[in-house]
Amino acid sequence: MMRTSSVGLAIALASSLAAAQPKPPKDGAKKPVTVTPVDPYADPKPAPSAPLDPYGEPAPAPVKPAPAPTKPVPAPTKPVPAPAKTMSTTRPAAPDDPYAAPAPTPAPTVVPAASPTVIPAAATRHPASKAPAPAEPLASVAPTPPAITPRVAISDLASVQGLLAVQRLDGWLLFDRDGDNPLAARVVKPEGNPSRPWFYLVPAKGEPIALAHAAELRSFDHLAGRKLAYAGYKDLDKQLKTLLKGVRTVALEYSAKASVPNVSRVDAGMLERIRATGVKVKSSDALLQVTKAVWGEAGRTSHFVAVHHLTELRKDALSFIAKAIEAGQPITEYDVQQRLVRGLKIRGLASVAPVVAAGANTGDPYYVPNATKAAPIHRGDLIVLSLAAKEDKPDGVWAAQTWCAIVGASVPAPIANAFAAAVQARDRAVALIAERAQKRRPVTGAEVDAAARAVLQKAGFGDKALHRTGHSIDSDLHGSGTDLDSVEIKDTRIVVTGTGVTVGPGVYLGGQFGVRTEVSVYLAGSGPEVTTPKQDAIQPLLAR
Repeated sequence: MMRTSSVGLAIALASSLAAAQPKPPKDGAKKPVTVTPVDPYADPKPAPSAPLDPYGEPAPAPVKPAPAPTKPVPAPTKPVPAPAKTMSTTRPAAPDDPYAAPAPTPAPTVVPAASPTVIPAAATRHPASKAPAPAEPLASVAPTPPAITPRVAISDLASVQGLLAVQRLDGWLLFDRDGDNPLAARVVKPEGNPSRPWFYLVPAKGEPIALAHAAELRSFDHLAGRKLAYAGYKDLDKQLKTLLKGVRTVALEYSAKASVPNVSRVDAGMLERIRATGVKVKSSDALLQVTKAVWGEAGRTSHFVAVHHLTELRKDALSFIAKAIEAGQPITEYDVQQRLVRGLKIRGLASVAPVVAAGANTGDPYYVPNATKAAPIHRGDLIVLSLAAKEDKPDGVWAAQTWCAIVGASVPAPIANAFAAAVQARDRAVALIAERAQKRRPVTGAEVDAAARAVLQKAGFGDKALHRTGHSIDSDLHGSGTDLDSVEIKDTRIVVTGTGVTVGPGVYLGGQFGVRTEVSVYLAGSGPEVTTPKQDAIQPLLAR
């Protein structure tokens, strides 16, 4: 069970979560302008001539012929007067700018979701080829976003010390050796890449203290507080005692019995060394929630940039598959994956290897194709695409999405039924977070995972859910916040406002097929916001 102090911290820091209920646009005009708003996720209109494929292999540059001589065109003898400017009584058509504010239009028809969900979404269409595609709901985001929960920086000494007071801690001891603890490195941000053991203590009272090897002490000059140096192992224990003088209890990147693996970063030997000074060690998991896992305004903006790129790349990949099958051209999982890799690179994103699984390979939740292991894609195959990326910068926030499609015009009933169960489990997870928000009550990651699994159990797929429902996302793909997990680990941490998670339950029938529906979710002060397009039915790629 989570310590009472951790719950108290999370409740004190998290503003009440209320469900995000987008309001329909008001139709105040008597004669609405008939301008269709541009769908930023719709497929582009075909150009008169086929444009160059930005993700294809580079083609050789064409040889330009010498220009033919032309006769000079004589200038007119008299200037042509410009037409007089008149006031137009009609409104000009809006430019095709997907990022401009759309013109007022009549209220759209609300399409009910297939399963109960707290966050409704507008529906759009995005056929990858000639086939009619199921409606693709856009992410549900409030028209006027609420205030963004700020991230607490380690330099904000008053705020960090306030958190320590709530936790009844005498300090937060951040430690790293040669990158073994990336969490401490991201929070403290030492300059350069110090490889020897270093410590940074933020006490509950007083100024911070840095302890580092004398050759690397300059890496901490930009940080507030005193600096201590050691020269070798004989000197380290003496200086460590000086650093921790008067400190009884500290937080460290440690988790009792490694119950939260993402937080367990300090090795057992260093724990012994710290405890030998007479200090009691507790987990810094609650402190990491607000200093690293919280996105902040810049992180949230960066996340939505990644969402846009992933959406476009996913649509392009499915269209690529459909066109190849219709043309009778051979295509493999690896072909599609490499097209996605090129697209991610062109768009300036950091990413992990995209998952492109076809047919029976979809039944393996951890399958990733490569140059020596990739299946051909055939008509009738189920396709699972799983993408995760962020802007290639330290504070970029990851986005993740998984999408299912069928290389055909219809979806076989067993696959459709399994996907429907996964959709219901996904929506139940989001709904539970929103329900607790409305009641202003906390919810743990384990509770959310258990709620999603209960839906799959009722549908007959309880033993086919082979992984957790979701995980934290921040500047790391597997972030430092709460994971939605009650099986791999029992994450009793509170879901905290300002952080983000993936919600992606799956159903896997080994050797046959597997389906997964994954979205990214931002935990706003007004309730959970689904930030990626939400798939409610498997997408057919072909017309027949």
